[in-house]
Amino acid sequence: MEHKSEHIQPINRIVEDLGIRLEAYRISRGIKQADLAAKAGISRSTLMRLEAGTSGTIDSLVRVLQALDLTDRLSDLVPDAALSPLDPMSETGQRRLRVRDRKTDAAPWSWDDEPGK
Repeated sequence: MEHKSEHIQPINRIVEDLGIRLEAYRISRGIKQADLAAKAGISRSTLMRLEAGTSGTIDSLVRVLQALDLTDRLSDLVPDAALSPLDPMSETGQRRLRVRDRKTDAAPWSWDDEPGK
């Protein structure tokens, strides 16, 4: 799925900003890189790369957020899809397992198909 908008930042800029915020949060709490890395169960170099925004995995990021007691914020990243006014299936309480193309049974309408003509 391709989605383009003039308001979307490049991925590397988003990752860099996240790293800057992560580092600032750690420093504001007076935590050394080595101590946070040990608490998160990752290497100091992995933490340094996360904070620099150069590389990292979701696993490493979640470990760091958990060590900083910020895992409750993770639910804000992706909204809960259980209830949606745009999805009639959400009213049934059944979780969707896949997405299908919407098909209509009726043929497309045209001007020549008017009743009585």
